[in-house]
Amino acid sequence: MFSRRFIKVPIKVYDRDHMELTGSEIAKDTYEMINPYRIESYRPSDENAGNCINISMQSGATMLVYMSIREFEKALDKHSNSLNDVT
Repeated sequence: MFSRRFIKVPIKVYDRDHMELTGSEIAKDTYEMINPYRIESYRPSDENAGNCINISMQSGATMLVYMSIREFEKALDKHSNSLNDVT
């Protein structure tokens, strides 16, 4: 299955139009499906006291993911193991 190669990570999407009009932020909790084999690097973020990480993709895209590094690494390992278990 093609979609099995992706991993789901929690992110926030900000409404830029609302910000420009009102000066206040509106964030929507959502997720992004990423190909973990295209991750260039990841590191802790200064936001949310260690409960976020910054991910850089090989495409140059970056994102703030709302997981701790420990949670993220567990999800990566689980994903990798699930792909290896396919018979």
